[in-house]
Amino acid sequence: MRRGPIVLLAAGVLVLLASIPAAGPVRPAHPVAAQRTVLAIAPPASSATALATTQPTEAPQRNAAAVVAAAAPATAVIARITIARIGVRSAPIYDRGTDAKGVMLIAPGYSVTRYAFSASFGSGNTVIYGHDDIEGNIFGHLYDLRPGDTVQIALAGETQTYHVTGHQIVLPTDVGVLNPTSDARLTIITCWPFNVDTKRWIVTAVEG
Repeated sequence: MRRGPIVLLAAGVLVLLASIPAAGPVRPAHPVAAQRTVLAIAPPASSATALATTQPTEAPQRNAAAVVAAAAPATAVIARITIARIGVRSAPIYDRGTDAKGVMLIAPGYSVTRYAFSASFGSGNTVIYGHDDIEGNIFGHLYDLRPGDTVQIALAGETQTYHVTGHQIVLPTDVGVLNPTSDARLTIITCWPFNVDTKRWIVTAVEG
């Protein structure tokens, strides 16, 4: 996931990112795995949501929860994530909401963002996302995850364990990944292909 606007329109448009060249070598793109996770297709509750990879100077005014999430200081770590398979260990997770235009915000650096309007950890579809080829490339190897791999979320003195069930590759206009679910899961998003970013790589991991 790169700098520039990522747009998630719940009414039908999801753009997670605008192309900006990133420094460093280009890894070969991973082939599409045969197993894909199909998520619900009902529209999200919000009528207009968009996602950007940088935090604007103005906090959103249209929604009090969004204001709080957008203005949260960088030190407000809500949880930490470990994905042993791809070398992510105890990386910070931050909450971010949307700006005044409904554009979702992403925490900077080697970190992960929880979309503030998705479910809290362990209570439904928790949507998290991070960069794949800039600012530390925290999800630069998200493509390497396979069914059965574990994702651990440490928060409030406990550790939740999720198991990868599959992945899917979607266009930026697909909003189904935001839909609520009856099970506790993580929907993990980054951009794809590496250093191209015209699509989105979505990994699903279910708790238990």
